[in-house]
Amino acid sequence: MEKHALALAFGLLCTPTLALAGIDDIAETDFVKKSSLEFGTHNIWKYLDEGETDKRNVHSAWGQGLALDYKSGYLSDVIGVDASYYGVIKLAAADNFASRGILYNDDGKAKGFNKLGQFYGKAKFSEGGVDANLYGGWKLIKLGAVTTSMRAAPNTYAGWSGDISYDAYRLRLAYLTKSSNRDSPDKVDFMTSDSRSINSIYTGDFQIKTDSLTALYFYGETEDYLRRNGLEMNIKQNKAITYGVQIYMTEGLEKWNSMANSKKDFDTRANHYAGDVTWKYHRWVTKGGLAYTDANKDGGIGMYPRHMSKNSRGTFNAMTTAGLDYMRDEEKVLSLDVGYHITPEVVLGINTHYGFFDYEGQSVQEEEFNVYSVWKPQSKKLKDLSLFFMIGPGRTYEHKGTAPVVDSHGNIKNANSFAAEFRLNYTFKIF
Repeated sequence: MEKHALALAFGLLCTPTLALAGIDDIAETDFVKKSSLEFGTHNIWKYLDEGETDKRNVHSAWGQGLALDYKSGYLSDVIGVDASYYGVIKLAAADNFASRGILYNDDGKAKGFNKLGQFYGKAKFSEGGVDANLYGGWKLIKLGAVTTSMRAAPNTYAGWSGDISYDAYRLRLAYLTKSSNRDSPDKVDFMTSDSRSINSIYTGDFQIKTDSLTALYFYGETEDYLRRNGLEMNIKQNKAITYGVQIYMTEGLEKWNSMANSKKDFDTRANHYAGDVTWKYHRWVTKGGLAYTDANKDGGIGMYPRHMSKNSRGTFNAMTTAGLDYMRDEEKVLSLDVGYHITPEVVLGINTHYGFFDYEGQSVQEEEFNVYSVWKPQSKKLKDLSLFFMIGPGRTYEHKGTAPVVDSHGNIKNANSFAAEFRLNYTFKIF
């Protein structure tokens, strides 16, 4: 009865129409009986000591995230309501902390925050092997050209989304109008790089999934700003070997083309091509990849932009996902990740990238080498607990905007960095 009482309280808050029915009748509906409430804790610390902008900066932040996720059952097996509350407590922060994406930047001061990050209605349909869902409101979105990124709290989006699936096929669509960033309680517009408002992002994807192949094509467009096509494939040769392919193609539209050159990552088009191979052998998991970027820019080094706008997060699942690095124009990248299961619960590994390209006759390299460890207990009571730690050095080049900084002899200056990250996540069901 305790579970039913808590679920009933949420149901009454989220769906006032239910309050018109009898209390006993409400308690016996699937809306209440099949509801759930989870509590999650997300402790994260990120540190970066770098000199890319012609001076040394230490970006460091440590926050404790809290999440309360309510999911209702379905009224008449059709309609429901979900909601999520997120809070972040500031534990520590360097003066220059903003790029860590953990704490709220309140006029230059690092602070904690809280927000109702998700609140949406949902409807479902199932008939003859066809399953469909429709969502409206503030929601986590991992769909098409847009995704959700998690630090101490996630970013969420306002709008409509839905999916329909049959057998090995799935189609998903979304229309989004606002967002709330992972490090802020504010509800904000999508923005161009020169801070002009964007009304909407619409996107979708189509997936085919079989035992040996997963292929996903997606399309997305930020209104009058960027258009993106993407293809992601995973081909399973056998239990030990899997191949991956990622192709991302982006085109500038009217608002992009009208921006000042200094605000652009590329002139008119930017493409990123990547492939990888994963090999599993006993306790070893080895993944190696190659990547190439085509992003020409007049007067600077162009780059492929991962995100569809300011205040959105773009879908990007290549091994080269590492901030702004490894996606420069004509850059060739080698990536390697090797993990070893010391025990079934503990993985120790290395992750490294090496990228190189030419700029005005000079060879430019950027690289990093990280050691990491992951612990995921196998106990049923702790199955949703995980601990991650990574640390290592890196090197890139100094730049101002997209233009490299050169010394008195005309040589591009190198910039060394050192980074570390710690995450401790735990989620458990209240009911």
